[in-house]
Amino acid sequence: MGEKDLNWEQLKSEEPKTKEEGVFRVLSIDGGGMKGVIPAQYLKRIEENTGRPIHEHFDLITGTSTGGIIALGLSIGLPAAEITKIYSEEGKKIFSKSLFSNKFSSAKYDNKHLKKLLINQYGEKRMRDAMTMLCIPSIEHHKAEPKVFKTPHHSDYIQDGERFMWEVGLATSAAPTYFPAASIGEGECKIDGGLWANNPILVAIGEAKKLGFSLDQIRVLSLGTGDCIYSVDNKVAENGGLIKWKSNLVDFTFQAQSKSATYTAKYLIGDNLYRITPTFGRPLQLDSTDTKDIAFMISEANHLFERTYIKEDIFERFFNETSLKQHVKI
Repeated sequence: MGEKDLNWEQLKSEEPKTKEEGVFRVLSIDGGGMKGVIPAQYLKRIEENTGRPIHEHFDLITGTSTGGIIALGLSIGLPAAEITKIYSEEGKKIFSKSLFSNKFSSAKYDNKHLKKLLINQYGEKRMRDAMTMLCIPSIEHHKAEPKVFKTPHHSDYIQDGERFMWEVGLATSAAPTYFPAASIGEGECKIDGGLWANNPILVAIGEAKKLGFSLDQIRVLSLGTGDCIYSVDNKVAENGGLIKWKSNLVDFTFQAQSKSATYTAKYLIGDNLYRITPTFGRPLQLDSTDTKDIAFMISEANHLFERTYIKEDIFERFFNETSLKQHVKI
């Protein structure tokens, strides 16, 4: 192992160690397709400010769908600037329509470009190669039940550590109607975790509790991918048909879940939850690769950073060097 690799067996056998004494720090990143450029850009600005990779500041990173892909990259030291660049350079390939797809019987996009990108980014990296704990939600389609891919940071977790990161990235981002399910192993069929945990805050809080931390010790920085003012005509829901809903059904599900998770997490940990996400005055589709939309989202992320990083105590609570005590025993 490299000097920055975690010794998972030692982690399982000892009392929990955290970056800051008495605090379990979590970074949580929502799903949202191309709108993942927003948290990626926000994190890019943080790395520019601190001069340190994001994973060094958090005990656990959780992310769903596009947020899961970002989380995986951050966990192996991939600079947030490089992740942001990927959205601009690879988005059109990932969200390119197949000439042979049938809009009624096939997903809108195939996943070959996304799969190729993930393999290129993560190569032979496995979940056990992460430099911080990870929780990445997906769904076991054949069981219709949640699945969370985790690093081997607890004695109960004996399988996911050997998973290739590219497989986990493909599994968490297989949004129904947009991409086909991810077939990542013999008889396995995974779909997007955003259907139940698009905002994975509660996954992280539950994991912290399992590791023995109390609610008042858990501190979460939650980065959203933006809420659009929902302006779909009620007749879409009243008619109820799939043709009427189109892609609005997935977008509606993701946004409603994200908000409900935020409300519940606020009840649980109160002011220890820091939720950062913009609200757009116009619709932004999760598969939009329009250059103007990308520039708009990067601009929104920059405005968010300038409004919140210092003024709302984000820096002091998560990134201040004087409060960062590496691997202090609770």
